[in-house]
Amino acid sequence: MDPIQWEMSSSTIVRKLDEDANQVTFPPPHLDKVKQGELLKFHAHINVEQMPEGHHLKKATIFSNVPNGGTWELICDEGTAVGGRGSAPSPIMYFSAGLALCMMSHIEMLAKLGGIKLKSVRLEQKTEFSTTLNFGGIKPEEVFGKGDRVEIHLIVESDEPEEKLVKFMHCCRQACMSLQTVSSATPVDTQLFINSKAIEFN
Repeated sequence: MDPIQWEMSSSTIVRKLDEDANQVTFPPPHLDKVKQGELLKFHAHINVEQMPEGHHLKKATIFSNVPNGGTWELICDEGTAVGGRGSAPSPIMYFSAGLALCMMSHIEMLAKLGGIKLKSVRLEQKTEFSTTLNFGGIKPEEVFGKGDRVEIHLIVESDEPEEKLVKFMHCCRQACMSLQTVSSATPVDTQLFINSKAIEFN
């Protein structure tokens, strides 16, 4: 595999950092060795900070327990309609893109594992969300948000039999961790720390 070098600077929206990241409230990332048949467990670690420029500008530092996965920095903004500058993707855009990109990764990996010959695969996705936030005089306790629908279109070109491709794509959908996260009831544990003190928050 040929190495690829991206040009990155302090002004790019996404860049790779040379130094490792850390977290105060979680132990350092570690990938346990597994035997065949055991679950391989991936962890994504995210640190988010508000940027001094304000108006929804945030910086996320992203790293994982996967060796050589790197430490990455993403800049996130909101659109002008909600008080941002529109200078970088919004949280919902990153979230939706992660879902689609994870699905494509599984298609690529499983096609290689299963010897499925694909001429080309393209994914088109629409994710729909709704919120009671109306940017008016609503109180925080009256704001509720939810995901309404994810629609994924897989556009495949291949000489493989249609039945074989349908079965293969079922396998990809079943294998995609991100897709399974949003389509299943995934537990979410939120903990609160105020002035370095852990607060009961369930």
